[in-house]
Amino acid sequence: MATRIGFIGLGNIGRPMAGNIVKQFPGTLVFDLDTARVERLAGLGATPARSIADVARGSDVILLSLPTSNEVDVVALGRDGLIDTAAAGTLIIDLTSGSPPRSKVIAERLAERGISYIDAGVSGGVAGAEAATLGIMIGASDEDMARARPYLDAIGKTIVHMGPVGAGHTTKALNNLLLALNTVAVSEVMALAVKSGLDAGKVITAINGSSGRSYVTDVRFPRYVMKGDYSHAGGMALALLLKDVAIACETARAHDASFFMGNLVHQLIMRIGGEIGLSAPNHSIAKAIEDWAGVEIRAKDAE
Repeated sequence: MATRIGFIGLGNIGRPMAGNIVKQFPGTLVFDLDTARVERLAGLGATPARSIADVARGSDVILLSLPTSNEVDVVALGRDGLIDTAAAGTLIIDLTSGSPPRSKVIAERLAERGISYIDAGVSGGVAGAEAATLGIMIGASDEDMARARPYLDAIGKTIVHMGPVGAGHTTKALNNLLLALNTVAVSEVMALAVKSGLDAGKVITAINGSSGRSYVTDVRFPRYVMKGDYSHAGGMALALLLKDVAIACETARAHDASFFMGNLVHQLIMRIGGEIGLSAPNHSIAKAIEDWAGVEIRAKDAE
C-alpha cells in the first residue's frame, strides 16, 4: 500500500513546502486553522482535512510546519492530538524551528505510543521553500532518517543528518544566530558607509567580491533593504529570529560555553523588537539601525 502523507501548518513557509510535497505526492492531506489556506492547497491537488485527528488517522507520515515548540506540543501531545489519534508506526517530521530539549521530550512521549519523531529545521526562507532548495538540518535515528528522506528531498536541496533527535533544531538555532549577527554587522557597516559619503550599491558590490561577503550582503541587502522593502517577503518575523537566538544562548549556557556575541545580539534584538515590534520581518533590524544612524541605506538605482 502506498504511503499516505499529511501536512499540518500552512503559514508563510509551510504553504510553499506543502505545495512541493503535494506536487510529488498528490492527495496529501493538509490542515491549517485558516481554512482559506487549506482551500488554496486543495486547488493544487491536496486533500483537505477537517482536523489534526483527521490528518493523523489518514496518514503514515506527517509533516509539521508550526511557529514554535508550543504549537508542536499542542498538536503532538494535546487533546485529540497526534499522540492520541495517530497509529503506531506513524512518522512525524517536525519542520518547525523548535527548542531542542522540548523536541526530545515530544519524541520520547510519542515513542511511548510507537510513533516516530524527527526534528528537521529548515533554512532558506520563503524563496527557498518555493524553489524546494531549503537547507534542512535533521535530528533522527538512521532508520527514521532513511524513511523521511523522500519527503525531505521534495522540499530541500542541502539535507544534513546532524545526529539524534534535538541535533537538527540545535543546528538551526546556531544557523539563525549567525544570520542575526550578520544582519546586525552588515547594517552597522552599511549605515557607516552611507554616513561617510560612500555609494551603498558600490560598497555592497565591493564586499560581495571580497572576504566580507555573506548571505546578508548577497541577498538580503540588495533584494530588500537597499530597495527600502521591509515587507515580510524579506524574511520571518523578528520574534521567530529572537526565539532561535534565545535557543542558541540557552544551549551555550547548558554547555558552559562562552557566548559573548550571541548574548549581545540577543539583547540587541530584544531592544529593536521593543522599538519596532516583534511582528516586523527580521531584516527590519537594518531599519532600526538606519533610524539610529539617521540615514537610509539605498542603492542609487532604488531611489
